[in-house]
Amino acid sequence: MKKSVIFIVILFAFISCKNQSELSNLFDCRTSNLENSKSISDFNKNFKLNIPINWKSELYYNEFQSEIFTADTTKQLSESFILDTSFNNGNLTFDTIFYQKTDSILKSNNLEMVNSGSIQFKNKPAFWYLVKGEKKGFEFHQFNILVKNSNNNYFTANSDIYGNKNINSRICETISLLNTVEFLQ
Repeated sequence: MKKSVIFIVILFAFISCKNQSELSNLFDCRTSNLENSKSISDFNKNFKLNIPINWKSELYYNEFQSEIFTADTTKQLSESFILDTSFNNGNLTFDTIFYQKTDSILKSNNLEMVNSGSIQFKNKPAFWYLVKGEKKGFEFHQFNILVKNSNNNYFTANSDIYGNKNINSRICETISLLNTVEFLQ
């Protein structure tokens, strides 16, 4: 009896870990289901995202991209984050020129690369990176992911995390939201 209980616990732990996304595993996040969430689509209906009901969101679009800006406005900025997700028209190629351009943008904005890597996100090639710096007089971290959706479009997300407390847990909250992204095209 005792051995079967231990086996079931180990099996459950293995299955639970296996269901986590590659990003969740990279940041050692524990998968959590969003409670009291709503689904929101970008203006052009290219993707949708689940966010908590009490978050404030704004949509923006032009001929090149369609964006969702969202944040928990019930918390202090140093306890939450601002998430900007967008679906972009154009080609994204993860090559030497892409990495040089990314490095150049970071240097010109006085941002320090903390970590980065290539992964599969929703079965699509992606590049993520975490930077830190100062913005509007506040210390902040920014988590970014770029996902090649097709030869003609790509998805980006960045999360501005202000202050220096609970950075990893706020990155994990960001990843939890990003794991709900559904590409509609």
